[in-house]
Amino acid sequence: MEKVNYLIVGQGIAGSLLAVELIRGGQKVMVINHETENTSSNKAGGLYNPITGRKMVKTWLADSLFPGLEAYYGQLENELDARFLYPMTIYRPFYGHEEQNDWAAKCDELAYQPYIKEIHGGSIGVDGVVDDFGGLELNYCGYVNLPDMILAIRQELINKGCYSNEVFDHQQMEVDNGVKYKEYEAENIVFCDGPMVVDNPYWNHLPFKLVKGEVLNIDASLPVDKVINRGVFILPKNGRHSVGSTYEHNHLSYVPSEKGIKNLEDRLSKLYQGKYDIINVTAGIRPATYDRRPFIGKHPEHPEVSIFNGFGTKGVSLVPYFAGQYVNYLLQGGELMPEVDVTRVKL
Repeated sequence: MEKVNYLIVGQGIAGSLLAVELIRGGQKVMVINHETENTSSNKAGGLYNPITGRKMVKTWLADSLFPGLEAYYGQLENELDARFLYPMTIYRPFYGHEEQNDWAAKCDELAYQPYIKEIHGGSIGVDGVVDDFGGLELNYCGYVNLPDMILAIRQELINKGCYSNEVFDHQQMEVDNGVKYKEYEAENIVFCDGPMVVDNPYWNHLPFKLVKGEVLNIDASLPVDKVINRGVFILPKNGRHSVGSTYEHNHLSYVPSEKGIKNLEDRLSKLYQGKYDIINVTAGIRPATYDRRPFIGKHPEHPEVSIFNGFGTKGVSLVPYFAGQYVNYLLQGGELMPEVDVTRVKL
């Protein structure tokens, strides 16, 4: 048997960064991952954004997450000799003068000052963009090219002999003062299996609320140095622009739907009225949760079995912070934030 400290199941953004943090902590890991295009991390836009939602408020934990976020990914780029971090401002057009005035007032609020780059009193003059009342430019924004990052981490894991491409078979897992799986013996196993968690016998009791998201990839004459975001995001990526996303809870599949495509086109038309060509449409399923908080921690009956999952649409900003917190909990006896502790849900 090959002995490791941690088995990690899944290599999306959660499994990738948790593996990085455990290795930094001196642990021997083995990542078991089924390589498929149908993962939420491979389909996600990868945006990070401190001001979100229809009401445009600071996202949960913004002051803890965002000031060090780009430094975190920048350090990881240096370690892996890869490029996947793309900082850029987000421009959010105003709907009217009232909203414009509200944000002018927020410039004086200490809570919002770090996140406001500039307030525009009139249009920024991009052909086709609907912004008659100007808009808000934000700091601490951009995107992480998740497929590129995941591939770079995967190669590093392969180089270290810490990676296996296979479908995880729960029936071959034994739990008894540790974990045995095939040729591996581990102190702990952590499931970072994204939406596949609904078929996981240890965690299928959790109230996940999976969400299908669709993204249009278009050719258009739009800025390549900023994200435009209102109703939909328009993200410059790989020489084109990605437009997203939908939120479908009932018809979960990896096939884009006519309804989803029309929804995106309708919402895009309210933000951008220029010409564009649709190159393709992608669909993924996000592992969202009932209360929009991730599930992190140990199984109440099997402490050798852990979960690190449920980061939804905000994985790029949430996972680095909570991977560090969870590794501190596992290795140093630190505490988990009650809002994410999996024990908030009873068996």
